[in-house]
Amino acid sequence: MSSPAAPPALAFAGVAQLFVVLHAVAALALCGAATHHLVVAVGYLRGVFRTSLARIYGVVTLGCYLAVVGLGSLAYPSYRYFVRGLFFDHHRPWASNLFDIKENLAALGLPLVVGVFLLSRTLEPREEGALVGPYVALVAGVAGVAWFAALSGLTVALQRGVP
Repeated sequence: MSSPAAPPALAFAGVAQLFVVLHAVAALALCGAATHHLVVAVGYLRGVFRTSLARIYGVVTLGCYLAVVGLGSLAYPSYRYFVRGLFFDHHRPWASNLFDIKENLAALGLPLVVGVFLLSRTLEPREEGALVGPYVALVAGVAGVAWFAALSGLTVALQRGVP
C-alpha cells in the first residue's frame, strides 16, 4: 500500500512530456492544414476550384485532428494528477476552466472535421454551388476550433507543464 504522499501509478507518466510535445507538433500541423483548407474553400466562393487540394487538406486535417486527440489522451492522466490536481485547481482555476472549454470545444469539433473530410471527398463545387457556402462554413469552423484549441492549450501549458 502506498503512502498518501506517493503519487498513484499513472499510465504513461514516464513519457508524458514526450506525448505533450508530439501533441503540440500535431496541433501545429492541424492548424496549418485547416488554414490551408480554408484558403482553398474560400476560393470556391470566388470561382477557383482546386478540389484536389481540398481533398488532400481534408485527409490531412482529419489525420492531424485524430493524432492531436490521441496524443492528448495519452498525456492526460499525468496532466490530470500532477498539473491540474496538484496545482491548477488550487492556484490557477482559470487555467483549469480554459482547459475544460478547450477540450469541450475540441470534442464538438470532431464531428465537424469528419463532415468536412466526407464533403471534401465528394463535393463538386462547380456543379453543387448550393453546398459551397455550408462547406466553407464547416471548414472555417474546423479552422477556428483548431486555432482556439492550439492557442488555449499553449496558454495552459505555459502555466505549468507535466513533469
